[in-house]
Amino acid sequence: MILVYLPTFSGDFLLDDRPLIQNNPYIRTLQSPISYLAQEDGITDEFNRSLEHTGYYRPFINLTYSIDYKLWGLTAPGFRTTNLIFHLISCIILFHFLQFLVKDRYAAWGATLLFAMHPVHTETVSWIASRNNILVTLFSIASLFFYARSRERRSNLMWAASILMFMLAILSKEMGLMVFPLLFLSQRFLSHKTQNYHKEVLSYLPFVIMIIAYFLIRREVIGAFTTPLQINGLWERICFAPYLTLLNLKLIFLPYGLHSFLIGYPSSCLSWQAIAGFCYIGFAGIMIWGVRKNGLLIFSVLSFHVALFPTLNIIPFSAVTLVSMRWLYFSMAFLMVAVAQGLKEFFKANSVIKRVIMCAVLAYLGAYSFILNNSLWKNEAGFFRQEVVNFGNAHYAGGLAENLLGRKDYEDAEGFFQLAIQKYPLDAKNYLNYSALLIDTGRPEAAVVYLKEAEDLDMSRYRRGQWQNNMGVAHFQLKKYDEALRYFKNAVTYYPDNADYHTNLGGTYAAVGNYVKAVSVLETGLETAPDSVALRKHLALIYIRMNRYKDAISVLDGIPKKEWKKYGIEKLYEEAEAGIRKRGGYG
Repeated sequence: MILVYLPTFSGDFLLDDRPLIQNNPYIRTLQSPISYLAQEDGITDEFNRSLEHTGYYRPFINLTYSIDYKLWGLTAPGFRTTNLIFHLISCIILFHFLQFLVKDRYAAWGATLLFAMHPVHTETVSWIASRNNILVTLFSIASLFFYARSRERRSNLMWAASILMFMLAILSKEMGLMVFPLLFLSQRFLSHKTQNYHKEVLSYLPFVIMIIAYFLIRREVIGAFTTPLQINGLWERICFAPYLTLLNLKLIFLPYGLHSFLIGYPSSCLSWQAIAGFCYIGFAGIMIWGVRKNGLLIFSVLSFHVALFPTLNIIPFSAVTLVSMRWLYFSMAFLMVAVAQGLKEFFKANSVIKRVIMCAVLAYLGAYSFILNNSLWKNEAGFFRQEVVNFGNAHYAGGLAENLLGRKDYEDAEGFFQLAIQKYPLDAKNYLNYSALLIDTGRPEAAVVYLKEAEDLDMSRYRRGQWQNNMGVAHFQLKKYDEALRYFKNAVTYYPDNADYHTNLGGTYAAVGNYVKAVSVLETGLETAPDSVALRKHLALIYIRMNRYKDAISVLDGIPKKEWKKYGIEKLYEEAEAGIRKRGGYG
């Protein structure tokens, strides 16, 4: 399995990894337990905490990121290694759970290998921000395992361990709440002892208390019990839930053409997709009735559907797609119970052909997983190009264009920006990034036109600050300094911790000859971003213009020597020293 995930050790940060990890100052120090419990997932800026909500509450994940930062620093391969370690631990726990249920070591081992190497899990393991799916599965399986052992051995210690694992599961991701109905299913279909319903209900009580506490804290932190988006009507969401289940099963049993899907609802509840879903319900009902005496198989099938429930959008979520590979990590673990039981029967006859078939399946899954890890999930350049060019997924056209812009491939970037704006005219980010390209290529008038088109679109405070800053840069290039000052001031107001906005505002004051105000702005910026080379360079330049050479030297001394050549600091330093010598030396 390590060979399958070998490319992850040289991978980079992807997509949500950047705001949640790479650009998130919160994870760079270990926080208090209360602080983690009060942190909303995706709100990485303290300034925006009370102003914006994502609807996601996964406090335990931020703790793991903080520990990762202490272990690895801000290196993507380190964080990815931790994901792989958690995947291995999850598989080990799954193996013991399966062995406990099917009573066959080889069948449990075979099912666990299928789970471990399945290409549908590459998104979960290789994409750092998808760690929540690994941990919620790990803790949920552990909770069920300890609960079953506690009932079998009448062990309060096992019961307490089950409760602890449940708490960690729900603090890792909302899916952990499904453990509660899964406990009920395990008692109905897996318990071989006479039911004592009074004791069973009492055993559930701590889980109920924990669920209530979770929702109360969640409501306090994110302002809602569920995610804030609700696009489609309830009946439409219910109507298409069976069809979405079919799509998920296809990804598991027919793993080909896997990538980052962008799937929405069909046009009508009378479409063939809805009819296919209804047929699936009938088929599943007949199958369950046919194996009604096989409690293990019924538990597996029902548990898979219960675990899949949070991703069917019946309770709405704010993702851009209705089907995603990473969401299957949790539900597929329970399907492995049926797979293990099937392998137990499959291997009863010691046949060479059956072993060859099993090895061929594992070889296909492992090879496909390696290819996905190496081509799709290794870095953003490969990911965006694969999605947009090979799979025609225009949702990532803006990401591809932004990536090309970062590499100064302006011609290709411009085409993909125009595609992104055409396909998603309400996404302000594409207008903002395209305006940056237009500014970089000396077309400030066109940049202003596109920015005005985006002015009334929905934006976070971060994006609104970016809009104001880009307008300021465009007007600065047009030599409309008064307008540029107005926009830069607004940018700093929207996002006061951004060093670039302070740099631009201070530079504009210097351009109009107001050095005193320029110094004030840049010094204020330096208080919030003392490591900003651009701020220090601009401040030193203005000090030199004001003949404050000693202050310039002091500011430049704060820039690491290894950065001097890259930013041309040595020339400024020599100019400041020459000014000091001209005025009679340091004394």
